[in-house]
Amino acid sequence: FYPLLGQHRMVAMPPRELGKLAESESIDAGIMATADYLRLEDRYEPIGNLGVANREEVRSILLFSRRTMKELGGAQVGVTEETSTSVRLLRLLLEARNGVRPREYARGVREDADAFLVIGDEALRRGRAHCDGFIHRFDLAAQWWAWKNLPFVFALWVVRRTLPEENKQQFAELLERSFDTGMKQIDETAARHAGDLGTAKELAGYLRNFRYRLGPDEWHGLDEFRRLIQQRDLLEPI
Repeated sequence: FYPLLGQHRMVAMPPRELGKLAESESIDAGIMATADYLRLEDRYEPIGNLGVANREEVRSILLFSRRTMKELGGAQVGVTEETSTSVRLLRLLLEARNGVRPREYARGVREDADAFLVIGDEALRRGRAHCDGFIHRFDLAAQWWAWKNLPFVFALWVVRRTLPEENKQQFAELLERSFDTGMKQIDETAARHAGDLGTAKELAGYLRNFRYRLGPDEWHGLDEFRRLIQQRDLLEPI
């Protein structure tokens, strides 16, 4: 998104906070967590078929657990404060796929829980280290792929429906240029962030592992996620 800088007022924030701003219609466009988009489809629409999706593993959406997923019935599961979509995916994997219901999903709890979910940079850091007592590590995208054999869409670029069509078109064109530029700069981006998140080579592989252009399989995966969370009434904020 770096080429967007200077063209628009950029506001950086975790996915869950962006969803709150979108709900109050305080933003015009953004890369919105899938769960928030599904709640706000009447106000925001996809733009450019661009997003963040994965087939098989994602590496940065991880559940660390003292027990297997099938053994987490009645457990306390900690959930990072940042997540909007991954917590719903976790609930589907535990409750719908494995048939277990934890005692609670506790925001902000980590090592004091029976299992805990982390995303993003924290997940990348923890994925490189040993976590005492948590002998199981589950990649949620890999778990979804094993269950549904479909990509998982974690986020998608959206724009407010009420914006003038001319503005939408201008933003779509700028987003495409940003995407093309960003894909050419993956090695440089990885080198800039190398360190406790991983080596430059590891991070470049991580970034190339995403599918940023959403095709038919990605939209099918999103539709299946929509169906399941609507079926289990998981659309409301968690």
